[in-house]
Amino acid sequence: PLAIILLPCIIFPVVKMMCKNTSIILLLNLLTYFSGISGFAPSLCLRQKGTHAKYHVGTTSLNAENKDQTTSSSSSSSLYQDIPKKKPWTFGILTSGFPPQQILVPVVKFVTFQVWKLMMNELVTHDEQGRFVRESFQAGNDPSPLELPNSSISGESYSRYKIYLGNPCPWCHRVKAAMAVLNLEGEIPVTMLIDDAEKASKGGWILPTPSADDRKANIAEELITGDLAGVYNYCYRDILEEGEKYKGRCTAPLLVDTTTGTIVTNESNEIMILLNDYARRLPDHESVDLRPIGREEELDDATKHWFDLLWNGSYKCGFATSQVAYDEAASDVLKGLNEMNEVLASRPYLLGEDVSEVDLKGFSWVTRHDYAYTVIFKSPGGRIAQYPHISAWVKRLVSDYPKLLDSIDMEDACGSYYRQLFMLNFGRVVPYIPNVKDWVAGL
Repeated sequence: PLAIILLPCIIFPVVKMMCKNTSIILLLNLLTYFSGISGFAPSLCLRQKGTHAKYHVGTTSLNAENKDQTTSSSSSSSLYQDIPKKKPWTFGILTSGFPPQQILVPVVKFVTFQVWKLMMNELVTHDEQGRFVRESFQAGNDPSPLELPNSSISGESYSRYKIYLGNPCPWCHRVKAAMAVLNLEGEIPVTMLIDDAEKASKGGWILPTPSADDRKANIAEELITGDLAGVYNYCYRDILEEGEKYKGRCTAPLLVDTTTGTIVTNESNEIMILLNDYARRLPDHESVDLRPIGREEELDDATKHWFDLLWNGSYKCGFATSQVAYDEAASDVLKGLNEMNEVLASRPYLLGEDVSEVDLKGFSWVTRHDYAYTVIFKSPGGRIAQYPHISAWVKRLVSDYPKLLDSIDMEDACGSYYRQLFMLNFGRVVPYIPNVKDWVAGL
């Protein structure tokens, strides 16, 4: 039985590829056809080493030389291209007729969908309906206000804290944007992580080569070399058994107390609150107040509102594994875009006349919408330029706070979605992505 299958399915095609005799090829086609295994015979559009065969069943004879003569005059204006002499090798399954397309297509669809769904479930959490569920991977507990810098023996001030951020991550971006607006870039050291899941022992972040300032600070080697998983392992060294490693997800942003070697928090909202409080208490430090006292509840409610509709809504579109889950998320995104556009029609910023932490959270989302979320996540709503009041808000933000333009490398940030989320982009092709200044100019 195996020989019966292999003879027409494998051996005949191989002989045909090597054979130059058209009569033998015709005979092999007929044998293959009548074997019931393949459907080569009805089409018989044969190819021999890049040239068309002389005989075509059901058509008049066409000599390749005559064809070249009749088409040479119009080749320059042809809409089609010649078959390349070197092209990727294929089985020719779809053109061979074996297995029948009515069986092949459903089977391939089923298998690829199940493999894709398995990878998606490994990547993120879903409910039984295929809806993306954003779990909390929070480390640290009810962090206290950050201590202000102390002076060393040499008289130089230093911070006991370090923040780990990754450019592609929107939750890291909001923290970096807050540091820019609060003028804290030189106050607390920042380690910019590199997204490289192939080199990371866990998660997707690795640490860059330690800087001179890192070495000078005399902090633990585990906090400046290796990957982010190593940082988590070190910070949990007193809790883990000997040889045991941290089992949770190693996420960024991450705020670490380098003096004690412990995690303060890895929750972006908490980090922004701590940074704003830190800037407020710095002597002779000029900055805006992103979280005015007395408006905390209003700010938290706004954060929750836009998170549900837009900031997490785009991820719910991209990670949905069912049509129902996607449709629900897409509806939220469309509602959020229209609502945000209406809100900004009557005020310069999302909560009124002054910039707040909510605007910076929105900025980290909007800079990824056009070239990441709408494409790879299939997030609906079109381009931000279609929403005049959102566009004006973006331009106002970067005009009032120019440092925001340096808070993101948009080409790298959006491109990372295509490079790292391979289960959403099997071909690993990265589309055109402008830099943030060109994008803002086009709004």
